[in-house]
Amino acid sequence: MAKSGTEDFRLGEYSLTRRPGRKGWWRTWYDADRKYTRRVALGTDDFDEAKQRLSDWYVAQHQLQDEDPDAVLLTDVIRIYYDEHGRMLKGHDTARLNLMVWLDYFPAEATVESASSAASIDKFIKHMKAQGKGPSYINRILNTGRAAINRAWKTGMIKSAPFIRSLETEDADPMGRPLSMDELRLFYHTAETPHLRAYILWALGTAARPEAVLDIHSDRIDTMHGLVVLNPPGRKQTKKHRPTVKLPETLKAFIVDGYQITFRGKPCASIKKTWRNHRTRCGLDGKVNPYSLRHTMARHLRASGVAAWEVSAQLGHKRKDLSTTEIYAPFDPSYLSQSVAAIDMFLRELLVSPEQRPLVSSSIRVPSEDGDISAHPDGIDFVDFFGAGDEIRTHDPNLGKVVLYP
Repeated sequence: MAKSGTEDFRLGEYSLTRRPGRKGWWRTWYDADRKYTRRVALGTDDFDEAKQRLSDWYVAQHQLQDEDPDAVLLTDVIRIYYDEHGRMLKGHDTARLNLMVWLDYFPAEATVESASSAASIDKFIKHMKAQGKGPSYINRILNTGRAAINRAWKTGMIKSAPFIRSLETEDADPMGRPLSMDELRLFYHTAETPHLRAYILWALGTAARPEAVLDIHSDRIDTMHGLVVLNPPGRKQTKKHRPTVKLPETLKAFIVDGYQITFRGKPCASIKKTWRNHRTRCGLDGKVNPYSLRHTMARHLRASGVAAWEVSAQLGHKRKDLSTTEIYAPFDPSYLSQSVAAIDMFLRELLVSPEQRPLVSSSIRVPSEDGDISAHPDGIDFVDFFGAGDEIRTHDPNLGKVVLYP
């Protein structure tokens, strides 16, 4: 939880500090009875190990076992949670930032009970809304704090875990807005990096979440049966279920040995920076993010008349009312047959180059190829393509339209 390797890690009145001219970390606190600062060496130079030793000592010393929620500080629960569990998570950076929102808002003297009361949570939510945060963001913050408190209860630190509500998100916008076919063709055909083009194809071809797309490996692509296994061996399925989907015929020509999305010969860990840079070059708005490809394909499948259970299975959604999807084994010839046919049609449309059929838009900017970067105030010259928009082959009447977004 430390922002830097100084004295940012604190449990209650105890913090980690270094002494000038000496090595190692110290447990430091103010002794109110003797009225001076006291220190005890922790016997390690390693910051992470020092945090663990301080946490172990603190828990043992304060006997945080089976306490009432109104007797345990929220800061203690959060910091112990992160140190013992959160920092080992794959998304530890996100967990740390989410927990810092709690620590920044609630005062140091707030207990678990006072912070998690209905009135406190309502004020916390109102505070985040005032900062312009949406329901999805707010729920992620609440979920991380709830996880810390629930773990304190499960490990016996507190007697009970107070209820923390979530916001309704049914009407919330998806994480990335869907794209028109024109926008996608622009984005794909002007992409300068092979790994971005590969990502676009596999994200659309599987309709998977970004992290699942980056994990696609040739070992999990079954060309004989036409399958893509999105969940790597040994990975436990989570709420964000990774299904086995059909391999679109169009993607067979793009399969490479190893990971399908690589950068400089190594598996690509993130596509965000490359995506942002190219999005700016193309003049697309900030709501266009890697999730946009998943939502674009979901919209296309529904517009193409694909059965609801197939769309659900393709996207990895687990719903009780669509439990019949479970009877369809991936090796069944009918498994996701409508879905893969619609995806194949979509990919063939995407791969039509601007030279074969110009893009139909004056609202999106197409990077020029003449190398002149002086004509545009942002350092990029743009050329607009105009056309009649004929021969757009799609069941979705919206995908061929030019849509202006603020």
